[in-house]
Amino acid sequence: MNDDVLERAVVVLRGMAYEHRLRILVLLRGGELGPPEIAAAVPADPTAVAHHLRFLLDARLIRRRRRGRQVYYALTDEATADLVTDVVRYAGGE
Repeated sequence: MNDDVLERAVVVLRGMAYEHRLRILVLLRGGELGPPEIAAAVPADPTAVAHHLRFLLDARLIRRRRRGRQVYYALTDEATADLVTDVVRYAGGE
C-alpha cells in the first residue's frame, strides 16, 4: 500500500474518532448546515465546535461554502456520506 494513501486513511479515521466530530458528520448526512445549527446539535462550546469543523475541513471530510456573510458546511461527497453511514451501521446504530 502506498504510504501517502495510508497516511490519508489515518487522517480520515482521526477525524471521525472523536464523538463531537462524528456527530457533526452524522448531522451533515442530512444536508448542508450553518454553524448555529451545528452548534445547537453538538453538546460542546461553540468555540470547540468551530475547532472540530476546522479539523474536519483539514481532513477533507467536509467542505465549506460561503454565501454572502453566511457559511455553510456539508460532507465532501457521497463517498464520505457512505463512510459515515457504514461506521454508524458497524457500531449497530442503523
